[in-house]
Amino acid sequence: MGNSIKIRATRNEGTLMFAVKDALLPYGKSIPVSQPGVAKLHPVAEALMAVPGVDSAWIMGNEIMVTKKVDERWATVKSRVIEAIRSTLPKP
Repeated sequence: MGNSIKIRATRNEGTLMFAVKDALLPYGKSIPVSQPGVAKLHPVAEALMAVPGVDSAWIMGNEIMVTKKVDERWATVKSRVIEAIRSTLPKP
């Protein structure tokens, strides 16, 4: 699949790491996002902050670290996050 997204757990149970094939930002650059105004700096950030249940995101290279809101469950939020990321990636 051209737009496959790999998911890894982190030490924080409220945060997952989503990795895509191609870099979203140049090496050494990152965008931490916890407010809608900052989300406008990158299409992936904007899409993620529109997902119900997402509290914050951090885009680094080809990885996106997403933290859900405390009262949400990954079983509900994860598929929405994947769809939001996929919607911003170039079509294969």
